[in-house]
This record gives sequence, C-alpha cells and structure tokens, in this order.
Amino acid sequence: MNCSHMRKLRQRVGNNDFLNFPKDLEIVPGIGIWHMHVHQPQCFFRYAPLYIEGAGWIDGEVIETLWSILNIVSEFTRRMSSPHRQELLDFQMNDSNFMKMICMG
Repeated sequence: MNCSHMRKLRQRVGNNDFLNFPKDLEIVPGIGIWHMHVHQPQCFFRYAPLYIEGAGWIDGEVIETLWSILNIVSEFTRRMSSPHRQELLDFQMNDSNFMKMICMG
C-alpha cells in the first residue's frame, strides 16, 4: 500500500483544498517489519525501517503494540453490554496513555 500510495502523494495532497505540504518537506516512506513480509522482495531494503537512515532499530508497528494491552480485558468484554464494553475499553486505553505519559519524564 505504501509503495503505491507514495508515488502520487504530493499530487493527491496538491488537489486537496484543506491540505498542503511545504515544498522543501522530504517524506521518507517506511513499512513496518510485520507488514514487510507480504511485499515484494525489492521493497525490503527500500522501505524497511532498519535500512532508513535515522530511523534506528524500530519495528514500525505502533498500532499493533498498542492493541496488545487490550488482551488483558478482552475475555471480560465478551459478556458485557455494548456501553459497558466501550467504557471498559476506554478506561483501559486511557490508563495505558496515562502510564506512557508519566513514564516519559
């Protein structure tokens, strides 16, 4: 997806009345390691975060690692009503965000 999407990104943004890129902005596309394995082999060295200068040692899978904390409460949510389930998931994500925030300093 990233491979094909980046080809015309500036054109797509240029056609949008609400978005714009500074002309000198350089965008370095990357694909997370977990998703990299479904791409063509030539994409690996071009888009893997391990080979992008300045990216460091990163897997690039931010969202998936955030979802994993929901496994703690997933068993309990099966028998809950929809509003109760939403409240519990909101609480769990807010707690996760709070713990990340206090550990930053």
